[in-house]
Amino acid sequence: MSDKKNLGLKRVVVTGLGIVSSMGLDVPTVWRRLLAGESGVNRLGSFSHALLESYRPPDDFPLIAGEITNFDLKEILQTRKKNLTKEDLKQVKYTDRFTQFALAASLEAIQDTGMVPEAEDPERAGVIIASGMGGVGSWEESMIRLMKEGVRRVSPFLVPKMIPNLAAGNVSITFKAKGPNIALSTACAAGSHAIGMAFRSIQLGEADIMAAGGSEAAVTPLTIVGFYRMGALATNHNDHPQAASRPFDIQRNGFVMSEGAGILILEELEHALQRNARIYAEITGFGMSGDAYHITDPNMEGALRCMQNALKDAAISPEQVDYVNPHATATPVGDRNEVRALRVLFGDQASRLLVSGTKSMTGHLLGAAGAVEAIFSILSIRDGLIPPTINLDELDPDCAGLDIVTGQARPVEVRYVLSNSFGFGGTNAALVFKRFEG
Repeated sequence: MSDKKNLGLKRVVVTGLGIVSSMGLDVPTVWRRLLAGESGVNRLGSFSHALLESYRPPDDFPLIAGEITNFDLKEILQTRKKNLTKEDLKQVKYTDRFTQFALAASLEAIQDTGMVPEAEDPERAGVIIASGMGGVGSWEESMIRLMKEGVRRVSPFLVPKMIPNLAAGNVSITFKAKGPNIALSTACAAGSHAIGMAFRSIQLGEADIMAAGGSEAAVTPLTIVGFYRMGALATNHNDHPQAASRPFDIQRNGFVMSEGAGILILEELEHALQRNARIYAEITGFGMSGDAYHITDPNMEGALRCMQNALKDAAISPEQVDYVNPHATATPVGDRNEVRALRVLFGDQASRLLVSGTKSMTGHLLGAAGAVEAIFSILSIRDGLIPPTINLDELDPDCAGLDIVTGQARPVEVRYVLSNSFGFGGTNAALVFKRFEG
């Protein structure tokens, strides 16, 4: 940290959290259920289910997902948004679901900070929200409408609904944030990349406050079919969906599609202290790497370099890490390579390293996964509790050598957490969070 101070880099802390998930529509609910080992995976809702069944899919086709079935942005706006306007309510009609998730999570996160957005310098506040798929639901719906009903039945708002930067754009408009405003689309690493880039913006003095994270609403027929045809999804679990996501288990055979958003509010430390903010944790490290190997098969060496880069940025050694929230999607190759990388990185310390695969409960939120898991990492620091990995009935011998938390949440003092996200195209991100110590 002293080296960073000498370089003129600012310290960055987390002061607000917001989440939308199949586990719940707010942080306290999701965290409570996660610690209890409850799953948010269920049978698909009526629209997706009926459309997919009409094509008579194969017997092993997954009709399950971490789908959010009780989301109402209008209701959330009326509950969380002060000085609600007609323009705010228009967002319900003219935005895709992924943007709506981001708005809801951002409202919770801003409210959680205790700050008054209108009192802040708008040019020192920014937004970076990622999405792997953007408004794919609006695209699918419009294509069906075009083919069945013609050109004039396609909404003129299709493009603003569909493009991935509209989550960040709408959040910046809602909170009048005039600083950095960008979107990233780096597949399943996108949420972590967004947090890391927001961290860099504050470190370099480009902003004092950043809303950062990821949002995804890709539980749609075409997307599910696409991942199924790749062989990426968990299959044969339609009768017991909550057992489908199985990180590290020898019977795992793919991930479970999920949707939602995670938003963090990052602040420059002095800015947060001046307003007596409640600080969850400090973000001290961000690492990236590219596999340069294969578009879908992960590479152990790329994951290892990414984690090494994050620890180097945080100026800590591997033995200082108490807990790793891994990418751990429950794909056979992915879990195995990540564990191999962790064993190499931590060496003789690997067996005492606490690890939990929270996607066993949430499913895989694609571009939002890293942001949601960053929230879990931060809460583990706050509460001194490591959430369990569920559905780990028989550990794959290739995933052995770590202390994987199972059964129930484990109480332990947590000072440093490493959170991993790896995406298609060989793009990797890792974040280091630290208990704030002044």
